[in-house]
Amino acid sequence: MKYSAAEYNVLSYLLKKNVMSYEKAIEWAYSQYTDEGADPFIEKISLASDVSEMLELISNDFQVYGEPSQDFLVGEAASKYSKGQLTLYDAIQRILFDLDLELPEEDQQELYIAEDYFGWHDQAEKEAVKHVLPIFSKYRPVFESAVAKFSV
Repeated sequence: MKYSAAEYNVLSYLLKKNVMSYEKAIEWAYSQYTDEGADPFIEKISLASDVSEMLELISNDFQVYGEPSQDFLVGEAASKYSKGQLTLYDAIQRILFDLDLELPEEDQQELYIAEDYFGWHDQAEKEAVKHVLPIFSKYRPVFESAVAKFSV
């Protein structure tokens, strides 16, 4: 199977962020082999001696550097929240302040409203989740679909 530059950009991101190890990347590359062989670029990756060589191969061949779309990054925070890897507050903080994204104004407003509940409301999470769940539901599939291609 041939992968696009956008898909290799996701692979590069996963490798840079240590979400995918060198061993898992090699395992993924070998899983792409079929009776007809493999895509020549995947063969190159499978012969890389370490992560830095993989990253160099990807950037040289596809001119991507592990900088995924903002939809992907919001989806990553939403996915981590849904898996219990981030608190709701931390997911909101990451999206609003750490990533410096230009989300649609409506989404941004809802996130700011949700963030505002923390610090003064007795049931902040319960109220905030009402505002962020539609946003998380919109972006989480973007991330999960992109990552699923690499069996992470």
